[in-house]
Amino acid sequence: MFAPITRSMTFTLGLCSAALSPDLLAENDPDKQPSALELGATSITAQGLGSTTENTGSYTTGAMSTATRLNLSIKETPQSVSVITRQQMDDFKLDTLSDAMRQTTGVVVQHNDSDRVVYSSRGYTINNFQIDGMLNTFNYMKSDSDTIIYDRIEVVRGATGLTTGAGDPSATINMVRKRPTAQWEAKTGVSGGSYDDYYSYVDVGGPLAFDGRLRGRSVLAYRDSHSVRDKYQLQREVGYGILEADLTDDTVLAVGYDYQDKQVQGTSWGTVPYWNADGSKASLGRSTNMATPWSSWPLKDKTAFATLDQQLGMGWHLKAAYTHRESDTDGKIYYGGGGFPEADRRGMIANVSHMIGTQKMKAYDFNVSGPYSVFGREHEMMLGYGEAERSDESPYTVDGAPKDYEKVPDWKYMGGIPKFPDTVTGLPGSSDNTRQKAGYLATRLTLTDELHAVLGSRYGSWKASKTANSYNDNLQLSESEVTRQQHNDQWTPYAGLLYDLTPEYTAYISYTDIFKPQTNRDSSRKYLEPVVGSNYELGLKGSLLEERLNLATALFWSKQDNVAERDDSVPPDPVTGEEFYTSSGKGNKVQGFETELSGEVMPHWNMTAGYTYTHSVNGEDKRTNTSQPLNLLRVSTSYRLPGDWQALTVGGAVNWQSDVYRAANRPVGRNAAGSVMTEKTNIRQGAYTVVNLMSRYEFDPHLSASLNVENLFDKQYYDNVGFYNGVYWGDPRTVTLSLDWKL
Repeated sequence: MFAPITRSMTFTLGLCSAALSPDLLAENDPDKQPSALELGATSITAQGLGSTTENTGSYTTGAMSTATRLNLSIKETPQSVSVITRQQMDDFKLDTLSDAMRQTTGVVVQHNDSDRVVYSSRGYTINNFQIDGMLNTFNYMKSDSDTIIYDRIEVVRGATGLTTGAGDPSATINMVRKRPTAQWEAKTGVSGGSYDDYYSYVDVGGPLAFDGRLRGRSVLAYRDSHSVRDKYQLQREVGYGILEADLTDDTVLAVGYDYQDKQVQGTSWGTVPYWNADGSKASLGRSTNMATPWSSWPLKDKTAFATLDQQLGMGWHLKAAYTHRESDTDGKIYYGGGGFPEADRRGMIANVSHMIGTQKMKAYDFNVSGPYSVFGREHEMMLGYGEAERSDESPYTVDGAPKDYEKVPDWKYMGGIPKFPDTVTGLPGSSDNTRQKAGYLATRLTLTDELHAVLGSRYGSWKASKTANSYNDNLQLSESEVTRQQHNDQWTPYAGLLYDLTPEYTAYISYTDIFKPQTNRDSSRKYLEPVVGSNYELGLKGSLLEERLNLATALFWSKQDNVAERDDSVPPDPVTGEEFYTSSGKGNKVQGFETELSGEVMPHWNMTAGYTYTHSVNGEDKRTNTSQPLNLLRVSTSYRLPGDWQALTVGGAVNWQSDVYRAANRPVGRNAAGSVMTEKTNIRQGAYTVVNLMSRYEFDPHLSASLNVENLFDKQYYDNVGFYNGVYWGDPRTVTLSLDWKL
């Protein structure tokens, strides 16, 4: 039990010792100031906040560009946006992307199993991810990233075709990395929590040479944790480094690298059964995990990136960026995800697969932006071009499992099931490739002192291919199945109109097209037709207290055709693990309403509070997406006490959602052959509330201790219902004690 925290403390203290060398402390001499330009975005000014949120103590930001690539404030952006700042992540220990999304307005977080998490918004799955504004073409963020390397996470709800190209009207999640600081800063911390959850980190950055014209930053973190779920364990190593150089007074070059290595044991692949074979409720507890102890789906992500910022004069600016990401996995899964539990503890069929392969992504983008004058008024413009490509390759494996290996002999005791043998041949098994490229243009027009327009357009192409090879017993190629699709001349318009009712409040309306080619295939292995549609939003935004408090409310509606839905009647491919989908046809409609408050309500009191109502129907006006709630409330707040108690900060978070349900197959008897017969029956989770608490005490300006409690009342609820004919339990109450030190 004590080994993980001992390793974590040793790891952190060793790094901290290096960080606090005499040379570093000398650089931090207050009488010796670096000559690098002051980064105004990292401090609070009389004009309000900048884009960087670290060290501001705020729950909002002053500027963002995820929606349009134009550097606009939240009030100037004609779409619904939320920002999870560094302060909010630190207060509530939002250590993973899923933790952060659970406190984000309008975002639903659901687990398909222990290591696959799905985010949804406005009735659709979120598939658009960005890192530092660069499109991430991975099919989903399998690693559920550790957030220690990010300054903030920007979420734009609705369609973002201008910046992401192919997409849908759910949302775009943009994770913005930390940057080097103008002065030396160092932070380190350790924490221990329920279920042997131990975590440590060190974060050091500042000027390195040339009178501060070369700056750097390094972040390292390590987690070792168990779980309420039997046999499940996780170890994650995180590393991030960046160098930033002022090549000239007008040129800044940054290069960096980050990696996240997640190793897991007891991995599940599916949900927990909801019904027994006799049709009664299985009532299996939160600790149930029908995986073998060796079942594992590890993942190692490695990303290299570079950016170049060049001031061109007259207020114009050039930015070029490149990123290359590689993700490797090699693990074997054995999980009893099919069938129904029998009284003698048989009846379950295992999902078995050797998860092995490499996924690569590369993307580059460059754009220029700046002001221009027309008819005596100043406007802003941005134009650019980018390409992104993702490839996924898996070797051909020869199955060596014995007969009936998938039949689970005793789903309660699975420790005696041996790891299945197979042969990794090195021959190409399956591969797929997706590539998109586009040019884009956006402008913000000042039509009058009060009336502004944001107009944009994206034009490009998208293509994908997938290959599946089969071999005979002599490992000679016997069949190669290739499917391709390509879509050229994609044009995605974007338009927003904003009217300043007062200096503090702005009304807006926005529109964008939806076009999303699909890499999902049906059970006959044919690609689904592209999703097409339109997205509208009408809203009101306010910015108060020098932009430290943002208010927003919006009506939204969208229409889509050919939306993909997972085909529950077809099991995944036993070799590749590919899941199959069907098209929902024409006329899928989503409409709803949301409101949000974020920022500083009064001095030392931060809050984010958001409510969302989302209603989805198909072409026959029948409700769809019933596994996602109609109503969703997210509230989180922290307050630093005044006077003699100013060393203490307290806060809490409330997450409430209305009921959800999804149809699954319930046993109703057996046929003459003894096989279980089923009928469609809804699995339902009623409305529920989860309450979290936080507190932090600062012993001095350098040292603080925090206590965080999640699911305070230990509410038992299903995180997901009906997926793979079962349920996924939400996490129980956990308590975490942390100790943090900063220079």
